Amino acid sequence: MSYSNHTFYYEDIAIDYRIYSSYSHDTSRTILLLHGFLASGGCFHRMIPELRQRYQVVTLDFPPFGNSQKSAEIAFSYEDYTRLAASLLDHLQIEKIDIGGHSMGGQIAMRLAYSYPDRINKLFLFAPSSYMLPTDAFSSLIASASIFPAIMHLAFEASSVVGFLRHLVADPDKVTLRMVVAYSIPFMAKDLYPSLASFIRTRGGDLPNDSLQQIQADTIIFWGKKDPLLPPSIGYRLLAELPNATLHILPDAGHLLPEETPETILSYIE
Repeated sequence: MSYSNHTFYYEDIAIDYRIYSSYSHDTSRTILLLHGFLASGGCFHRMIPELRQRYQVVTLDFPPFGNSQKSAEIAFSYEDYTRLAASLLDHLQIEKIDIGGHSMGGQIAMRLAYSYPDRINKLFLFAPSSYMLPTDAFSSLIASASIFPAIMHLAFEASSVVGFLRHLVADPDKVTLRMVVAYSIPFMAKDLYPSLASFIRTRGGDLPNDSLQQIQADTIIFWGKKDPLLPPSIGYRLLAELPNATLHILPDAGHLLPEETPETILSYIE
């Protein structure tokens, strides 16, 4: 799949992003795809070819994930990620955009629509993280321990990426070698773990109800009926909060919607 790879700097941290040019020469539409926790922009690989029929597609890797810089010295939060994404739009001189966000990326997409309403056309949310509280004081204290990154490293080495992915999808046969490799590579970088510890301490909470109710962008929410991580009940709650939202429950899907059911999702993106 052809694309151009780029780097820009947000608060001196190198941010990796990719641009997939549109196959249509008469479109000026751009869609920004935002990945979830422990993933990268590559999780949308099954959606991008079809999206290029109607959009220029942009993906980015939130630090410390994917190919973006890892640094325990900078504590990123959801607010930082929101400003980072807005800075990327400024960098690319994009005024208005559609956004697709999966899991954590869906929370950032909603934050962008809340904080920068004039810049967002439509939201496409794939099981977006919602209603999570900030890290509690006890967990933050544990994540601050000097040994915590090493413990996380050992835990990820002992666990099976294959087992982790098979747990998140409705049909384990949909876990491909490409998925296993893509999700495994980031955990090989030792400097990931101090960065993760910082993120766990400082990520902040999800948007509260009164903020969600102010989001005016047209929104399509997708949720896997068999999602073992974020139950569909969250989707119904979001449907009641967001003024201009519709919800589609996908009966044969789990949590990794962009990997599991790209064709169904794409049929709703015009």
